[in-house]
Amino acid sequence: MRINKYGILLTSLKEDDIELVREKRNSEIIRNTMQYKEIITPEMQQKWFKSIDSALNEKKTPSFYFIIHYNNEKIGLINGKNIDLNSKSSEGGFFIWAPQYWGTLIPVMTSIITLDYTFLINDYSENYIKILKSNSNAIFYNKKLGYELSDKINEDKESQYYILTKENYLQKEGLFRKSIGNITNDYKPLSLSDIDFNDTTDEELLLIYEQLQPFQQGMVTKILEFNNRKLIR
Repeated sequence: MRINKYGILLTSLKEDDIELVREKRNSEIIRNTMQYKEIITPEMQQKWFKSIDSALNEKKTPSFYFIIHYNNEKIGLINGKNIDLNSKSSEGGFFIWAPQYWGTLIPVMTSIITLDYTFLINDYSENYIKILKSNSNAIFYNKKLGYELSDKINEDKESQYYILTKENYLQKEGLFRKSIGNITNDYKPLSLSDIDFNDTTDEELLLIYEQLQPFQQGMVTKILEFNNRKLIR
């Protein structure tokens, strides 16, 4: 899957990218912001990828991981995992490894794109994130987006969960969308026309499609219609 919005391109994480992600994730400046701080080996990375890839994992656990592209450069990773289709909740996370974009509007635009995808496209009700208690920058940033400290049980005493409800997001997103629109001249929320499956093979697409809920399958069908493509069974 690809999402193209505000000059930012999000592409589904592929096996060819996992070594790059491992290298960036292992850098000291990124590891220090993470709960897990040990060096990740190639073998560990390969095992992790198989566990989260929709076409490979045996449990068929729904999740999405996107490489963030900007100015024709891969600059980070953003994800939604632990998706519960019954409670319509998910857990998010992302990091940008290109320091020239820290403190810019690029992280904000990326967050808005994926939160639109979570709440407006998939119609989830809640999104959780886990933040180290010592990571004051991340806490400040996510509170601005509307996240609030959650009472969700967390066995790790060094971090805590924050929750963003769809209701809170809809109250907050207008201000961000206006700021983004003033720069990009795009004031509209994410729509199906911003999404395609041009980076997904027919076989991969069918495997993903079969795991989705009926309303999500309908969404995929509409996206394919926008791109004059059909699901091959």
